[in-house]
Amino acid sequence: MKNVQSVCEQINYKKSSHYNLYQFNELGMTWCPVFKSGSTTWRNYFIDKFVLNPPREYVLNLLKPHQLLGSRKGRIQDLKQYFREEDEKNIRFTMVRHPFSRLVSHVKSSGRDHEMVNQRGLWIESAIVTGRTHLTANNADLFRFKSELNSYFVWLKNGKHGVFEDGSPENPFLNPPYPTLSELVNHIIKMRRSGRDWDGHWMPAHEFCNICVNKFQYIIRLEDEPLELWYLVDKLGLWKDRTLFLNRANNSTKKETEMGEVWEEIKKLKKEHVDFLSRHFDVDFKMFGYRRGQE
Repeated sequence: MKNVQSVCEQINYKKSSHYNLYQFNELGMTWCPVFKSGSTTWRNYFIDKFVLNPPREYVLNLLKPHQLLGSRKGRIQDLKQYFREEDEKNIRFTMVRHPFSRLVSHVKSSGRDHEMVNQRGLWIESAIVTGRTHLTANNADLFRFKSELNSYFVWLKNGKHGVFEDGSPENPFLNPPYPTLSELVNHIIKMRRSGRDWDGHWMPAHEFCNICVNKFQYIIRLEDEPLELWYLVDKLGLWKDRTLFLNRANNSTKKETEMGEVWEEIKKLKKEHVDFLSRHFDVDFKMFGYRRGQE
């Protein structure tokens, strides 16, 4: 945490206008969900605890009654922003992950059928079409290929009955029928330039959680499980529920393998993409002690 404070003192901090803290006063804690950093496990835990008769599909929006939506309490004191709905004694915590791992994980999960449908309008369709339009020969083909892509999304939404037969073999939007890492990076660049880079899947963690303003007591790196996670769960008074948070493989060999795969994906990117990501996540690299390169 000393490193976090040091970086906050050094940088020209870009304060986020988003409010991504969730208070659980009954448990004495406040949480920020950094996406693709173990947030699903915590989200599901809190939904099971606080949402009566939840639907089959768990989404973060179910916890909206617990979200601190800008109800700030006075000025920032001792580098900490207070909120009216939050017990001042709450322990604030979050979990972070290597920025490149977050992106690679997001691309992989986005290729799943239900995520393709859920995130179609958020970024997937736009990223695919923008990244591959140059591969179409004329406007007639562009119109036809986009129509086929729409049919593919409908097919996915309807449960993939039978074999998808409405796509042309030469349709670039269906080869592959999911977004690539480079297309995600291009989309992030586009959103960053337009000021609409609000998506928690690729926002730097320090911005998404307003790290330099909200003053967290605990920031755990996903890569440092299980020891740091055990420590956090104990400090939060959740030791009896510890098995719920340790239901994934935590051995060092698996982690090294995962990072090896991440670096292989990063190597496939253009230099300008890697340079952009290095700038985009610059503060996260410094704040949480992550390497920018494999060596």
